Amino acid sequence: MPAGPQDSFQERKRRLRASFIEQLPDRLRQARELLAALTTSERQDEPLSQLHLIFHTLKGSGASFGFDAINASAKEAEQTLREVLDGDRRLSPHLLADLRRHVQTLEELKLSVDSAMAADSQPRFALPAQRADEAGSNQRLIYLCDDDPILARDLSDQLGCFGYEVEPYASLEALRLAALKRLPAAIIMDIMFPEGRDAGPAAVAELNARLDTHVPCLFISMRDDFQARLRAVKAGGHAYCRKPVKAVELAELLDQLTSRGTPDPYHILIVDDDPDVGQFYAMVLEAAGMVTRVASEPERVPTILEEFDADLVLMDLYMPHCSGPELARVLRQIPGYLGLPIIYVSSETDARRQFKALEVGADGFLTKPIEPERLVTEVHLRAERMRTLRSLMIRDSLTGLFNHNTILQLLKVAMASCQRSGRLLCLAMIDVDHFKAVNDTHGHPTGDQVLMALGRTLRLRLRESDIVGRYGGEEFAVIMTGLDADQAKSIMDSLRESFAAVTFIADGTEFHCTFSGGLAAFPEYSDPSALIEAADAALYRAKRAGRNRILIAHSNSRQ
Repeated sequence: MPAGPQDSFQERKRRLRASFIEQLPDRLRQARELLAALTTSERQDEPLSQLHLIFHTLKGSGASFGFDAINASAKEAEQTLREVLDGDRRLSPHLLADLRRHVQTLEELKLSVDSAMAADSQPRFALPAQRADEAGSNQRLIYLCDDDPILARDLSDQLGCFGYEVEPYASLEALRLAALKRLPAAIIMDIMFPEGRDAGPAAVAELNARLDTHVPCLFISMRDDFQARLRAVKAGGHAYCRKPVKAVELAELLDQLTSRGTPDPYHILIVDDDPDVGQFYAMVLEAAGMVTRVASEPERVPTILEEFDADLVLMDLYMPHCSGPELARVLRQIPGYLGLPIIYVSSETDARRQFKALEVGADGFLTKPIEPERLVTEVHLRAERMRTLRSLMIRDSLTGLFNHNTILQLLKVAMASCQRSGRLLCLAMIDVDHFKAVNDTHGHPTGDQVLMALGRTLRLRLRESDIVGRYGGEEFAVIMTGLDADQAKSIMDSLRESFAAVTFIADGTEFHCTFSGGLAAFPEYSDPSALIEAADAALYRAKRAGRNRILIAHSNSRQ
């Protein structure tokens, strides 16, 4: 039977513990050499600092790997050396003798490593449960139940334009049988049915009880009274929409309840001069689904960050040649890393030193030994905050797509990558037809709904590899790699037809919108500016030709 994640984790932990013990004699030899230097050298600051770092590392590593006796002995020696370095104690012969006794104690503890390693055969903690892949085959499946079959079919078709697979049902019994056979991602339910004024919420509550699970539900109704809304809430409803229902708003609500895919794992850079400790943290975070990179040399961190898009840096406080706060200062002087979260992990317990270390712009301090569950939680919370802040800076607030500056940067990166790999690339510039008339006739809030709908259509119907941005106003940009112009045009034409089928409602009036587009391809246009200019020119040709069409730019034709 293959080993599970817990078994693999414990085996890796045992190997790291064994590595720590194997390195212990060499570290203690260095400690004895430094103690000898303290008795013969006139300059004592350097050997004192190096000796303090050795005991500090042994204290933190001993705690992390569960060697409590090693941790306790190293802790006493480290505290003694800290008092000497701070000028609170004098380096006397008696103090040197105490330090030698600590080294001897640690050497003796090394001899009892067999019992210590045997204790490691029992797991000290349980790994955080990994989430199962929720992106199943029913991820976009929606059941819609309304006793008006015409309304149910029309709303189903509308939501289908946004990438949902909607199955309409005109009776509660038909919905119940379908849900028992195949569970949907969400249910859209009317409130009133022939069975009663609140039959919809009652049916959902009964179905959830029978399934022993909770299917997300959105209620729709002509009713707007408090009792109807209360019954929907008691049935576990996530939203309540009055009829006539706007498909765009309903799709936005469904997006909040269903996910197109699992989010990208957090990327964590771990900086620790002790590779085993760094690997231990990496092991804990990877078991929680994160991607890690371990650096034991602080001077390599800026280079690593250039190609490893870190959400957070987990950093040791005391490292030779470059301390944690010094490395943090270096990173804060680089514009791209001003907001990069930094968390110190150290066995330092002095609150004054912790606060001083945080003054350089770090975001937190974790004291060794740290329980794996807490490490995962702290890292997750701060990495999530970083992604949220980054998203606010690079995305358009209305549509959630990349903003103008970001889409231009991403176009440059994508074209450079295609130049190296020889892959094809197409840029589509699209623009909502007669958008000014929409704003003038129905108002700017309705115009915003149209832009949101187009943004959703592009985001949900294109490939994961495609890059979509709001270029400005009612104009959008789409970067598609690996396609030639004809293939890209086929995709954009399909999106254009789907968007034209969406019904918008404003003040009881229904209307439809279309968009026009221009396509330009790389390598026919070899630099970003030329590609944008050509796609824009093709877009305006499409407008002049009657709108609601996609045209391809060609360098050998007149624009």
